[in-house]
Amino acid sequence: MIGLPVAIRLALAAARELQNGEVCFVGIGNPSDAALLAKHSRAPELTLIFESGVVGSNPISKPPLSTGSPSVAEKATMITDGLAVFSELQAGRIDVGLLSAAQVDLFGNLNSTVIGSYNQPKIRMVGSGGAHDIACLVKRLIILMPHDPRRFLEKVDFITSPGLSDRRSDLKLPPGPVSLITERARFSFESGTAALSATMPGYSEEDAVEGLSWKVKKTPDFASIEKFGKKELEAARSCLQYLFN
Repeated sequence: MIGLPVAIRLALAAARELQNGEVCFVGIGNPSDAALLAKHSRAPELTLIFESGVVGSNPISKPPLSTGSPSVAEKATMITDGLAVFSELQAGRIDVGLLSAAQVDLFGNLNSTVIGSYNQPKIRMVGSGGAHDIACLVKRLIILMPHDPRRFLEKVDFITSPGLSDRRSDLKLPPGPVSLITERARFSFESGTAALSATMPGYSEEDAVEGLSWKVKKTPDFASIEKFGKKELEAARSCLQYLFN
């Protein structure tokens, strides 16, 4: 398991968060890898939606490098526009969203805008795109992050996509992120901050929280996740072949 590429391990871990029959708003990169793997293993009736307006996609020939990549439209049920799919999001018809970013904090706030101060950043990144809307409006948000201590902060440099906040109830928004998945662990937000709920196969509790900048608590139902099965690994090699090269 540990010998697999990080992107594969992350996709295997995150795919288990998705349920058959759900409608999933998918971010590019690790989120699309995880959603595609789920569709080809545990959730064949999962509907993938991309913010470019593609519904029911199944991009297995080439990895989508953006929401506008030609492969995003592969085997799509419908190709419409961004207004249509975000209208579905605003209407509360999207079950789950998958997002990643450059930084995440213990409240599930995500940063894909700047590293450093906004006016004089060390790095200026791509910004929100549809991530802010997805984080605010999807019924259930799952965050995917490779385990890199630089990405995990007590407070992100800029809130591109809001996580848990008291303002959500005031604004009548869905609760916010439910889980944070790395290739090493699963973190739950049930207590209000990211708490360790499971370790991935081959990793210890110490591995799971190595380098994180806040004191991580464990959930009462903490457990080690069982090894990924043969079917899951075969599906990964089939639909995510480009990650093994």
